[in-house]
Amino acid sequence: MKRLAAASAAALSLSIAVAPLAAATPPDGDIERTELATGTGDQPVQIQTAGPTTLYVQELLLHPPASSGWHTHPGVEHTVITGGTVTLQTADQCAPTPYLAGQAIVIPAGVPHVVRNDSPHDANAVATYTLPADQPVRADAPAACP
Repeated sequence: MKRLAAASAAALSLSIAVAPLAAATPPDGDIERTELATGTGDQPVQIQTAGPTTLYVQELLLHPPASSGWHTHPGVEHTVITGGTVTLQTADQCAPTPYLAGQAIVIPAGVPHVVRNDSPHDANAVATYTLPADQPVRADAPAACP
């Protein structure tokens, strides 16, 4: 009888442990996914908003010698460099910092910055902006660095 009780308890424990796996559903139907960009950054990321948000995703092509001009965003910007090299300057860090394909950039809301393509080749990026609803994607800003 003790063996039966132990076996029943073990079976119950096993069924509880695997129940969440059994409840998962596999993909169904014809779904195509296109990975737009994958990049690795060197800082942790946390997104908090005070209310409704709008998410913008843009693919950027910067022909040389393109410059975004100094500007800000009302929400956080996450950008992955997908080709070439861009140079970033922020009001917090005036020294130009190059970013290569495969690297990610995070720019907090309200930080003035400029992105340039100083190379002789095109540069590509995918940018995602998490903004307060009904706010413009960007606002021009005065130059924060020489």
